[in-house]
Amino acid sequence: MKTDDRERVASSNQKRLKLGIIANEFFDGSVGRFGGFGWAARPVARFFSDRPELGVDVVYLARQEIPEASNEVLEVHGTPLIPVMPSRLKYWRAVYKEKFDLLLCIDWRANYYPLLRAMPRTPVIVWARDPRTSEDSSKLRTIRVPGGEHYVSRNVLSATGLSMHKAMRLSRRVIKRPILFATPSRYLAHKIEDTYSVRPDNVTVMPNIIDMDPGTITKSEKPSVIFLGRLDPVKRPWLFSELARQFPEVDFIFCGKAHETGADGWDAGKLPPNVQLRGHVDGEEKTQLLKSAWVLINTSMHEGLAVSFQEALRCETPVLASVDPQGVVSAFGIYAGYWEGTGLDGLPRFAAGLKKLLEDDELRTRLGREGREWVQKTHTADAFFAAFESLCKQAGLRLTVSE
Repeated sequence: MKTDDRERVASSNQKRLKLGIIANEFFDGSVGRFGGFGWAARPVARFFSDRPELGVDVVYLARQEIPEASNEVLEVHGTPLIPVMPSRLKYWRAVYKEKFDLLLCIDWRANYYPLLRAMPRTPVIVWARDPRTSEDSSKLRTIRVPGGEHYVSRNVLSATGLSMHKAMRLSRRVIKRPILFATPSRYLAHKIEDTYSVRPDNVTVMPNIIDMDPGTITKSEKPSVIFLGRLDPVKRPWLFSELARQFPEVDFIFCGKAHETGADGWDAGKLPPNVQLRGHVDGEEKTQLLKSAWVLINTSMHEGLAVSFQEALRCETPVLASVDPQGVVSAFGIYAGYWEGTGLDGLPRFAAGLKKLLEDDELRTRLGREGREWVQKTHTADAFFAAFESLCKQAGLRLTVSE
């Protein structure tokens, strides 16, 4: 079907566009775990739900099995969710019933492929959130949990991109279905070919929707720093707790849950008295913690464009990290350098960076304000929608926007 034909079908037969968001998590503990991919799915659904005049209806398509899921369509964050059902017939009936016009894949996992095969003519957007090249994967394999230096946790390993290569080959050679690529940052675009074994003609920057409103910023009277992320080996949370031992006068706040347990996880053990374990936080609680914190600390060896960086900066909280995606940390915080293995060799650099940020009020305040300005200019709902609309046009679809 030519592009003009697809546009005529979308505009004449479909008053509203049906968007299927494919992911393995949806930032809701009742249907899976919490993570960056699930976070990304939620604001997109909320954005279109809050703006019905844009003519887009969203349905989630889960690809991980959900414990105790029935044969019924669920609802998450006010959005319908089709779970993987025990009855395959009922599952595919539920999928086909939606008559999707467009599929949005939150990054790419091999278990997305069956959905693309089942809807061979439906255009696809792959929103590459954290493309990991072969070099990235090799570096991640060096991570070691202190005390378990001869073990590589399976949660650091990357998903294969071979199924994406198959999907692209089938779409280009046989069915001529558009498969488009987007990233939250231009910095990630160059990683797509190595990660997914494909070479897209174009990569569109589709920013995150950072819509939190912190209001007036008031920092805690006593210095506090925050860790926002999974408490899994891939994030190296032990560096945060070890750093706390060097700053007993500072409150260190862990925000996040562990996904991995046993041999694949990290045992926090006995933490210093100035460390708090807050578990998963969201909504107003997360906003309050970020706006009161003096510094966000990230101890990962690898990140895409971390949403936690953007949320912290939106709350005028500078970042101290051992990664520097897109130069964001160097611009709005302090980059502590790259450290492999346990990362413990980097503790002196972390300590020096934290000391500087805590003692230099003018520097800390300036970095936070400049970071907030950057987020408010680049990662907005309007910027997201402009990119989404452009991708729809590339796929031959036109949105029907009502006044």
